[in-house]
Amino acid sequence: MNIKSLYISAQEKGAGTLFVSMGMMEILKRNLHRVAFFRPIISSRKVVDGDIDFILELYNIDMQYEDAYGFDIEYVETMIASNRSNELINQLITKFKKLEDEYDFVLCEGIRRSFLTKAISYDLNIKIAQNFGSAVINIISARNATATEVYEDVLMESENLSFSGCTHFATFVNRLEDDKYDELRKKLQDKSQNIYLFKEIKELNLLTVKDVMDGVESEAVFIGESDHNRVIKGVKVAALTLNNFLYYIEEGDLIIVPADRSDIILGLLGALYSKNYPNISAIVFPFNMKAHKNIQKLVKGLDSFNIPVLSVGSDTYETAKNISNINARLRVDSERKIALALGLFHSNVDIELIERKIATAKSSVLTPMMFEYKLFERARLNKKRIILPESSDERILRAAEIILRRDVADIILIGKEDEIKVNYMRLGLDLKGVTILEHSSSELMDEFVEVFFKLRESKGLSRDAARDAMLHVNYFATMMVHLGYADGMVSGAVHSTGETIRPALQIIKTKPDISIVSSVFFMCLKTEVL
Repeated sequence: MNIKSLYISAQEKGAGTLFVSMGMMEILKRNLHRVAFFRPIISSRKVVDGDIDFILELYNIDMQYEDAYGFDIEYVETMIASNRSNELINQLITKFKKLEDEYDFVLCEGIRRSFLTKAISYDLNIKIAQNFGSAVINIISARNATATEVYEDVLMESENLSFSGCTHFATFVNRLEDDKYDELRKKLQDKSQNIYLFKEIKELNLLTVKDVMDGVESEAVFIGESDHNRVIKGVKVAALTLNNFLYYIEEGDLIIVPADRSDIILGLLGALYSKNYPNISAIVFPFNMKAHKNIQKLVKGLDSFNIPVLSVGSDTYETAKNISNINARLRVDSERKIALALGLFHSNVDIELIERKIATAKSSVLTPMMFEYKLFERARLNKKRIILPESSDERILRAAEIILRRDVADIILIGKEDEIKVNYMRLGLDLKGVTILEHSSSELMDEFVEVFFKLRESKGLSRDAARDAMLHVNYFATMMVHLGYADGMVSGAVHSTGETIRPALQIIKTKPDISIVSSVFFMCLKTEVL
């Protein structure tokens, strides 16, 4: 039987429902143009549902928000309490079938069981999936559970789905600590291949500066365009003297400090530019205060000041309490978290198996988003080493992090390791998996100089000139590709086209019968890529 809809169901809050929905939508949108997203039950009609809003915007789903949900919990519980559950199911079927007729595929995301009252004694998600004729993906959270308990949950859920008559598509087990992950893999090694395990990635559950800005009423005193997505790893209140407080700051801390504590502020600025102290993520001033005008003048005159500064109306204690109550969430502009989540999903899921199980009635439409997904997947399946010689450019560092997180390629950066680390840590990036090569002092330099000298000797090039050329990052990077130390190079962000192409023409050269070098570009139209 062809599968034209999936129903994602989780038992509890924080199980990673949106993570799975995003991963499955990523697979669907690779091959299908018209995919609908539907939540039969949402928590309230009075506020915008975060999951619907996220999926519709991120994947540019062509549907109205009102068509993406059935009813809210209040209505559902009223209908069930009035013994009108069959009527409720029929109403949901009507909404679902309308989408099924209009779209190639419908991805459904159920309501967490913990949202429903105990008076509802059966799993409403299963009943809805049965009547939709949807295959079910169940999600189990391993948080606060032993490997044995999770194993028993997996077996029990599988039995329940089998007993209900639903098609069991797959089980996703999220938030596994390393030791539980290994133990559970051993327990499940003889079980179905449709069980996917995911390790706990703490950053996905950490707040960002944007979460704080939305969670408490705040005013941005200083903030850059890319600072909203900075990850907050901890919260500290600056109540000590500067000498003592500096002992306690840690990487990624958000610091709550009264704006009149100029000593602390100056100390934090000093720590920001020091290699001996960690990089904080943000500063928050309570009491709606602003720093002294001289401090503001000092900050505005600093080069590369990348720390967002916010002001809130509450006092220090209330500010700390309010921030602690904020829940982290995935946002459309959270490129770093999205890349991390998709990298985790693709590295643990058998994409080809899932695609074979889904009736992907292939569409002739190719949107820019579908094109990008296909490029990423092809790159991931044939992973290469890509060298980026322009490591001083912020855009390059941000792009490198996304590539690493999505596990698309191995990245080599050229430059001084200390400078690159200072730059990416100041930007709040995580590039621990990158290879950094300082070309001017590299042990490869002599080999590269000799090879280049022999290539250009007939043109009158001297060894000294060959060495001077290899000190240019584009020449060095091109030679790495030529000699097989890297598979490809991407340059041109800060260098001209001539500076980028010339080394390739002199080192790699064209094929014997080719005398003309040209470029290629893709025209990304609405429904096709030329």
